[in-house]
Amino acid sequence: MHALLDWERAAIVKLAAEWGEIDRSHRKLAHCGSRLELVYVSESTVLRVLVAEGVHLPERPARERRDKRPFPEWAELVPGVIFIYDFTHFAGLPKWCAIAVLDVVSRKWLATVVSAEETSTQVEVTFTRALVEDGKEYLLDQPLLDELACGVVPDNDERLPVLLAVSDNGPQMTSKATAVFMAGARIAQHFGRPGTPNDQTQVAYCTSSGCGG
Repeated sequence: MHALLDWERAAIVKLAAEWGEIDRSHRKLAHCGSRLELVYVSESTVLRVLVAEGVHLPERPARERRDKRPFPEWAELVPGVIFIYDFTHFAGLPKWCAIAVLDVVSRKWLATVVSAEETSTQVEVTFTRALVEDGKEYLLDQPLLDELACGVVPDNDERLPVLLAVSDNGPQMTSKATAVFMAGARIAQHFGRPGTPNDQTQVAYCTSSGCGG
């Protein structure tokens, strides 16, 4: 251990001048200094020197607020119309995850699948179980699914849609395979705002706390 040397102080100030606009954080600057082999100091040391030298890092610009998209007019706030789903991970089992489907209005826990994979396949399996649990297995329309898989989208088809599936923008939710399955089961998709986990608060809380039993 040694007292901070003058050249180290100068290196920290120079680092802030050259990288402050990019890193905007004393923590990132400390790692940047090590990566560039300019100065090896702790995060707290960088902060202490910057404060002593009167150096203020640029603040991050405020994130542009995005209004929450309303549900489609046909999606009534009654049980059995709007489902919400999400994946969750386990701290003690890092290679495993669970996907759960809940009814937004009744808060009924419809289905859960635990898997080592996190793909559109798990979405399809879980929603199939959810539809059966909710007495809607008749929506699993194989002829319609085959048409959609071939790129044929029926015009003015009264079969589409019947349910609304709410989720975040994860790749499993936005994939083409998931979109085809959802459309085949007459389920419209509604995605939450990027970087806004509160849009999925209900299912995220339930899957993490195990409130489904």
